[in-house]
Amino acid sequence: MTNSHALSVSQSMVRFVVILHLVLLVSTPTRADQQNTTALDQNTVYRLDLFTESLKPTLKKELKKGAVYFRYSSISGRHVWSRFTEGKRFEFAMGPGSVQPAWKFDIRERRDDQLRLLENRSPELYKRLTVQGARPMIKLLEDGHWELDAASNEGRVFDLESGERWEWHGGRQIRVVHVGGIHWEYHNQNYQPAYNILVGW
Repeated sequence: MTNSHALSVSQSMVRFVVILHLVLLVSTPTRADQQNTTALDQNTVYRLDLFTESLKPTLKKELKKGAVYFRYSSISGRHVWSRFTEGKRFEFAMGPGSVQPAWKFDIRERRDDQLRLLENRSPELYKRLTVQGARPMIKLLEDGHWELDAASNEGRVFDLESGERWEWHGGRQIRVVHVGGIHWEYHNQNYQPAYNILVGW
């Protein structure tokens, strides 16, 4: 086997595993949403369990940097999806329309188990993704579910707490601005500029 062939096989396997993670996330609606959180502990961080499609408590020492988790935000007064950062804190309170790469979720299942689940769940979706070669991105819906977002190839976040929008371009995080400032609203499945009106007497 030549080095170039081995590299090609390795890249194909990585892409397969990433696509597999996406299929597991979006093949059926998940119960891990932002609507039914009354039974959740506010002091616990949860990860998305792909086999049961539910939230699993996660110890703080097990949190992976850069991964997306479901946690309670005292600022917004509810549970939100957030990324765990290098500084061992959470950033963002992801609102509807936020898009993240599928591999950003803390996936714990073994590859053999993933293959078995994929075979049983959604062979059609897997075939479509492998043929198209699309980078698997998922979007947060208004009901708190994540779904495949074929239109996106980079991440973006609408932060519920700050009203700011962020996009990633070539790995760089960039704030999205408009002529009136940096704050946005999410209305009718679209982002709209939010203007602060100053009234002088």
